[in-house]
Amino acid sequence: MVALTGLMTGSAQAQESESPGITSDAVRIGISGPLTGPVAAIGAITEGVRTKVDAINAAGGVKMGDGKTRKIELVVEDDGLDPQRTLTNVRKLVEREEVFAVLATAGTPNNQAIGRYITQREVPNLFMYSGVHELAGPEWEIGLVPSFTTEAAAFARYLLDTKPEAKIALLYLNTETGQTFQKALEDAVSMSNIKIVAAQPVTSADPTVENQLSTLKASGADTLVVITGPKQGAEAVRFATESGWNPTTLVSNIAASVASLKPAGLENAKGVITSQYLKQVNAKAPGDDAGIKHYIADREAAKASFAIDDALGQVGYATGDALVKVLSSMKEPTRAAMMETARNLDSVQLDLLLPGITLNTKSGEDVYPIESLQLFQFDGATYQPVGSMISFEGKTPSH
Repeated sequence: MVALTGLMTGSAQAQESESPGITSDAVRIGISGPLTGPVAAIGAITEGVRTKVDAINAAGGVKMGDGKTRKIELVVEDDGLDPQRTLTNVRKLVEREEVFAVLATAGTPNNQAIGRYITQREVPNLFMYSGVHELAGPEWEIGLVPSFTTEAAAFARYLLDTKPEAKIALLYLNTETGQTFQKALEDAVSMSNIKIVAAQPVTSADPTVENQLSTLKASGADTLVVITGPKQGAEAVRFATESGWNPTTLVSNIAASVASLKPAGLENAKGVITSQYLKQVNAKAPGDDAGIKHYIADREAAKASFAIDDALGQVGYATGDALVKVLSSMKEPTRAAMMETARNLDSVQLDLLLPGITLNTKSGEDVYPIESLQLFQFDGATYQPVGSMISFEGKTPSH
């Protein structure tokens, strides 16, 4: 267990509130995420959350709906993205550490592993990091990032507009994440002349995906769609160029930040298309955007180790921001009130969300906070917007 802030609370204090993990001056939030192992890069999400939380605590804490100001204590466990370890960690966080809520749980299988336990214990699984459509439905769980069905539909719309007879090769994670994306992409192009001519699965433990990429190249596809983690995404981008294939390449936002592309060689990444809902951060030219300035200042104050343009670190920062917005709006200091607030968000703005994108949910009808995406193309140094915002507000595609 890693305590990421110095604030500690005792079990006697925890009994003062209606729900465990919250007292008159503190609220405990638990995170289980991959801090070590082959997918440790995803741990930047946890550090991004800490970056925002540290800034809030340094300013005195968050004033909640009951009028009391509380500091946030993060209690973090490493699961290496192993679902069984995630369940073990969450049990510990809830039963021994007495956290008020679980935040930013990464990975679709990981969230599936804890779903029944979370529901039985009535503990919020807040703003989980998974884009699988079905996971947002249960009463005690809610995501933050757009559904993978939304990203697949956005990619399909781009190809329909620019390459209506595209022959797609798909490299995808052999998990429900990748399978969800694959099915959604198939559905989105089913009534068009676009064809998925080849698909190759990978696992996060694969040391290389060169064999899968060679098979995809041999299919004759002129378009490569990548839905993998950052390491394999970078390998795919490098292969697509250095092998002489040079397809139109679309990479899921989970693997397409500038920091993620660097191992591929930024020159090789020229032309890569991705989707995004967060602002593009350029440390050398932050401009006058107040939200980006907050992010840069908070990151420097926290001495965060993730790169300033690391999309996963930015997702974590946005998740911390969203947590603060929920805490500040809760009518009562209870777990039920937290979920009621998270499921009824109305045009909530976050520092790093793109202009025009806000958090919106409506209990029982719309449980997807972010349903709009902007496509970007990498120019060798930064991403430039392509076309207009694509919105599925209130209409996240199913599959």
